[in-house]
Amino acid sequence: MEATKSPDWNTVGILGAARGARSGAGGPIGSEHLLAGITTAKGTAREALAAEGATKVALLAVLRDRMERDGAWSVDDGAESIVTEKDILGEEGEQGTRYTGAAARALTAAMRRAQREDAGKFGAEHLLRGLLEGDNRAVEALGSCRISPQAVLARLDGDTQGRQDDLDPLLHATRDILLGHSHYRRAPFWMRWMLKLSGINWAARPAWWVKMETYEQARRLGSSTVGTEHALLAILATHEVALRYPHLTGEATTGPDSLYAGGERLLRLGIDYASVHNALKTGDRLHLTSDARPVDQYIDETKGQAPTPAPGHDSAAAEEPLTDPGTGPLVEALLGEQTRARQVVDALTAPPGN
Repeated sequence: MEATKSPDWNTVGILGAARGARSGAGGPIGSEHLLAGITTAKGTAREALAAEGATKVALLAVLRDRMERDGAWSVDDGAESIVTEKDILGEEGEQGTRYTGAAARALTAAMRRAQREDAGKFGAEHLLRGLLEGDNRAVEALGSCRISPQAVLARLDGDTQGRQDDLDPLLHATRDILLGHSHYRRAPFWMRWMLKLSGINWAARPAWWVKMETYEQARRLGSSTVGTEHALLAILATHEVALRYPHLTGEATTGPDSLYAGGERLLRLGIDYASVHNALKTGDRLHLTSDARPVDQYIDETKGQAPTPAPGHDSAAAEEPLTDPGTGPLVEALLGEQTRARQVVDALTAPPGN
């Protein structure tokens, strides 16, 4: 019996999203683009990827990073055996849409699996299993996110235990925003919609990430007034989360020239997120006076250009290049005046008994 050739409606959307993920890179649709397409769909395939950290934000960040770098991939994805969509899907395919050999094999494997299961059409789960069977760029992209194909397959098979997570639970909300599981409440609806479509990677622009996170830190603490102590928390939260996801930062998160130099400076002083959060929550050793200036002034003077997605939100090149000053200038400003942030740092670094 001939393999099922028709994709269901969810998978039709995945194939369209794969075209968008490839946009700007040229060439055929690869297995990595199909994988990115699955992260935009509904159902168990997307959920299995997301549960392991392979979200739309994470995978598009990997694709953007490798788009214009020679030798960025160690696997060629079967570029020498390109086929048209019509060759794979028959009458439902387009002659002008091309796939790499690895992408074509994954689609064919999905069709055969659907046929074995006596399914009328092949779906996202069939396609994901097909992608994870081979040595291709989809698997390599997962590896860049420190995710094994076996872990994703286990999720598909109903394993809900998943990876061990040693990140402080206080930082889970910040991490979920970075990965695209949730969005900042302070952002207006139109901005949340835009950010969801574009798959914005906050880790690549920490100065702006800190601004958004500052208000969240104040809200989580139940503070009615936002002060520089919340900016201090935001700098530490974003830095500590970014350290766990180096594939999203686009560069090292350590060193004097890092975009995360502000967080690094605080860590060298012995200041981390947990210590600041605990001090603010309990009031231990803190007797804070008012900030010298409103917190927005410190942030706005040091954050640089706004992150504005370029036209074509679903493409792998959806974001315009930006110059982000990182968190170093903000920490310099916060510690250079008599701010509440500086008062927290002074209290936590003072010798015992002072």
